[in-house]
Amino acid sequence: MPSSKLAKWLPGREIRIRRLERKLSQSAVGRFVKRSDQTVAKWERGEKCPDLGQMWPLAEYLGMDDELRAYMIQIARNEHEENFQADRRFNALCLSMAERSNGLILKWETYFIPGIAQTRAYHFDFVKVGSNGTDEQANRGWAFNKERQQALLRRTDNPQVKLLISATATESLRHLSEEAREEQIDRLVELEALPNWEIRILDTMYPEGAHAFSVYKPDGAEFGSPPFVYAEVWDASWCIEEKDRIARYDELWQLLWGKSIPLREFLNE
Repeated sequence: MPSSKLAKWLPGREIRIRRLERKLSQSAVGRFVKRSDQTVAKWERGEKCPDLGQMWPLAEYLGMDDELRAYMIQIARNEHEENFQADRRFNALCLSMAERSNGLILKWETYFIPGIAQTRAYHFDFVKVGSNGTDEQANRGWAFNKERQQALLRRTDNPQVKLLISATATESLRHLSEEAREEQIDRLVELEALPNWEIRILDTMYPEGAHAFSVYKPDGAEFGSPPFVYAEVWDASWCIEEKDRIARYDELWQLLWGKSIPLREFLNE
């Protein structure tokens, strides 16, 4: 397996976003670590990753928290290894950044409303109960989802977002109070009305093993990630970068999308 392009891309995006938030030039960042502005530009484009000696001071200079700093150090340390191993939290950081950066976002959900479309009531009254999680886990999960939602909706470049939700997931809304159920449905309708957003419901059988997944592609976005698929099971998750595997997920997406109907049509049935 080739080295992870995604693992090189994430530090560059963090560097660029934090540099711009602090109104720093590439030259200023380069001077801090005794590198040229051209080198910083390569970092930000994901062409190269800062080495270990540069990442330590960069992380502190740009205000990365302890968790993110630890991941950036891990990437810098393992950049040249063929099989860069990432955990579930790192993968979540990658998909969150991809939602802030990529031009095309496709999400298929079998049992839940996608995190970027959930309401607070749905998250705490259904997701938390269904996963048997603790209050701390639920609070942390909601903070993460809310941050993703806000970041995506702040984008001014109108990325193309397509959400494909199984009818099973919508049927689960019956476990909510009437007020919470209506709030979640209104949220979906509100998002579907946004430019370049499309939400469809799959109310028919689909292939066995077609578990939830997300596809992220740059689709013309200047600082978009390398194409990848995010998939997970109970105890593990993956960011899949191999082209042949992405192509198979593309085929599955087309199959599922072709069987689905628009959200409003489903609601009016």
